[in-house]
This record gives sequence, C-alpha cells and structure tokens, in this order.
Amino acid sequence: MTPEIPADFSDRMPPVLVKELRQGMRQKTFIILFVGLQVFLAVMLLSATSGSNSNNAGDIISSVIFTFFAIAMLVVQPLRGINALAGEIKDNTIEMMVLTRLSAWRIVLGKWISIISQSALLMVTIIPYLILRYFFGGMNLVAEVMLLILMFATSMALTAVTIGLSGSSSVIVRGLLPILGLPIASYSLLMMMVMGRFGGGGRSPFDALALATPESRIGVVVYLLAIAYLGGSMLSLGASAIAPPAENHAFLRRTFALLLLLAVLISAPFGLIDEGLHVALVYLVAVPAMIIAFVESSPYVAAVREPFARFGPPGKLASHLFIPTWPSGAFFGILVFFLSLGAIFLYGWRNNFVGSNFDDDDAVVILSTLGSLLFPAAWQAVFFKRDGQRLGTYILLLVGSWIACGVLTGLSQSMDSSAFLMLFVWHPLSYLAMLDEFRGDESMLVAGLGFTNLLLIGLIFFRAVRDHGKTLRDDQENQAGIASAA
Repeated sequence: MTPEIPADFSDRMPPVLVKELRQGMRQKTFIILFVGLQVFLAVMLLSATSGSNSNNAGDIISSVIFTFFAIAMLVVQPLRGINALAGEIKDNTIEMMVLTRLSAWRIVLGKWISIISQSALLMVTIIPYLILRYFFGGMNLVAEVMLLILMFATSMALTAVTIGLSGSSSVIVRGLLPILGLPIASYSLLMMMVMGRFGGGGRSPFDALALATPESRIGVVVYLLAIAYLGGSMLSLGASAIAPPAENHAFLRRTFALLLLLAVLISAPFGLIDEGLHVALVYLVAVPAMIIAFVESSPYVAAVREPFARFGPPGKLASHLFIPTWPSGAFFGILVFFLSLGAIFLYGWRNNFVGSNFDDDDAVVILSTLGSLLFPAAWQAVFFKRDGQRLGTYILLLVGSWIACGVLTGLSQSMDSSAFLMLFVWHPLSYLAMLDEFRGDESMLVAGLGFTNLLLIGLIFFRAVRDHGKTLRDDQENQAGIASAA
C-alpha cells in the first residue's frame, strides 16, 4: 500500500515556522540560488572532468563542489536573515505574533529554522555530485563529509548572527555590517576548518578534517561548541530586541559565555588543543560576549531581580552581573575581559616550558585587540550614555578605531618612526601601530598598554557603579512609595 503524502504542513508544526517556510521557499532569492547552484555545479563539473587528467580530476571536482557550496551556505543563505526581524517590526506584525502567545524565543527560532531548513535542502542536493566525485578516486570520505557537516553548522551560526542583528533599529548594524563582514567571517572560519588548525595534517587541506588524530577530533568538537555558542548568543540578542523589558534573555547568554570561558581557562595549562585554535576559541567566545554586554540598553525593571532575590545575598550579588541593563553588562564585560586574558596568557605561560614562541609581541597584539573592545564602551559611558543606538554607535567607534589604526600604521612605516604615535597612547590600538617601528624595550609597550586598558576599565566601571547605584536607589524609593500607599 502506497503511503499517503501529506498535502500540507502538519498542524503540530509551529505556526511561525510554517509561515516562514512558505514565504521563504517562494522567494525569488531561494529559487534563483537553488536552480543556479545546480546549473553552476553541473557546468563546472563537466568542464573540470573534460579538462583534467585522471590524476587530479577528483581534487578539482571536490574544490568546485565545496567552493560553490560555501558561497551558497556561508554567504547567500545567512544574508537572507538580515531583514527577518526588522521586516516584522517595520510592518507592525510583532504585536500580532505576541497576541498568539508566541514568546520572543519562538518567533526568532521559527525564522532561524526556516532559513536553515532551506540550507539543509541545498546541502542534500549536492550529495549526487559528491557521489559522482567518488568514482574519480582519491576521495577522503571522512574528511569531505566532515567538511560538509562543518560548513552546514557554520551556516547555521552565521544565519543566527544575521537574524540576531536584524532586530536592531540601526541600518548599519542589520544591513551594512553583515554584508561587509559576513564574507570575511566566512572566509576566516573556512580557513580555520581546512588549513590544519584541527591537527590533521596530510597532503591536502581536506586531510585536516579526517579525524585521524586526537587533536583533530578535539579541535572539531571545540569548534562546534564555539559556533553553537555564537549562534545561540546572537539568537538571544534577537529575542531581546523584540521581547518586553521584563524578560531576562541576558541570563542564559552570559551564563553560557562564562561557563565556556571558565572551561577554556581551566583547560589552558593542559594544552589540549593547538595554540592558534585556543586563542581563536577565546576570541570567538569573548568578543560577542563583551560587545553584547557593553551595548545592553534595556531599562531596569524590578521584576527581573525577583528570581535572584529568592536566593538571598548570593542571588542579589549575581543579579549585578546577569540582569539586562547597561551597568550590569559593563560589569560582565569587564569580567569577560580579565577571564579572556587569563585563558590566553595561562596557555602561553604553560607553553613557555615546552618551547613556545609566546613573547612581548604576542602580548601587545592580544592586549591591543581585546583592549580595542573597551575603548568604544568607555567612550559611550562618558559621552553617549543615553544614546538609543548603542550597538550602532559602538560598531562605528570600533570600526573607526581599526581604520585609524591602519592609517597610523601606514604613517609610522612611511616615516620609519613611531614617536608621533605617543600622542595616541590613550587608545589600545595605537600600541599595535607602533609595534614594528618601536626602538625600545617592548616590555614598555606591554606596561603602557596594560595601564591604558586599566584606565578604560576604570572609566567604564565607575560610571556603571554610579548608574547602578542610582537605579537601585530609585527602585527602593518606588517600592517604599507603593508600600506606604497600600
């Protein structure tokens, strides 16, 4: 008996997911991408097959398949999420969704699952091409299947990034930033996957993913955990953008970041993974955690502290780090900064006993790059505390800082001197610019950079303490007024 094929989606499926799937699969973007990918792969595979000898045909076919698949999965598909939440906010349909008792998380997850379901469909369609490639011989089956899985997992994380940013009211954040940054991020993550960072080695980049060594297996697991955290954090950011202030979406986001950083810190003395992957993992966890924490802009609502107050003084102390307000985010961002430095320098300290090249140059690079995340936060704390576009302003300041660093580095090299850069020592990235042309002891750069970072931290911390104290005093006065009226 032939099983009956359902004519429509099941009623058990979430309504937002059904809505997004119907709309997404009818969009011209997906149709063009789907058909275009098949046409390009078919034409290129025929060309590669006819224009190559039997020794390298398989490698050419693999390169063609994964190149076009990477463009579709790591660039085009994630970019389809840049208007996911902004479109609902602009059309005033978020309120209608809330009336259906859908939580902010379910709305965001529905949009995310819709796009990755379409990405999964694209992944399934390239399997016949991989089967064709198998008959040309020389195929590392485990490595190429693992690369396919990792690319799909990376696409899931990058899609979460664009959907999370799409809730911002800033056009720069939700539009320009993904369009310019996504290709760079995709390329960097792809190179991390295939260029030996997982300890695979071998005659081709695919061999790095063959899971032939314990280091490669650990590296793959660590990478999957890191991008899962990244994706979850960005989806949480998107949920925060459309949720009412009384919902605390910062708690889980910050808890996972803290647990991951503590795990990396504890594992640092054991050297379980490659040094480059260890540093990349710290940055992958710390950078989004610090940026999101520093740009928190939710107003204080007494209800968000009630779950913490049930645990007495320890709970009230934890609330200073885990409620979704700017002062709390500032405290958490500072904590993440120090934990990140501890995880990196503890690994370097351990490796100094086994022949590591970790030196003052590395210390300057790490302190400068992590310190660059403090400068926009300090600038906002002093000059733009009540700015409604905190994320957009932060990103502009951060990007402007890196552009200025490039200009200063070019001037320093053209003048063959870094003396004039002393005028910019108040910015951590100026030390990165003067690194190549500095004539003195580089430990002086490390000391000066440490002082600059501490100064920025002091500005952020004391401004956050003042704002946090004022908020708590206002809350106590309101509670006293309510009690007296009752």
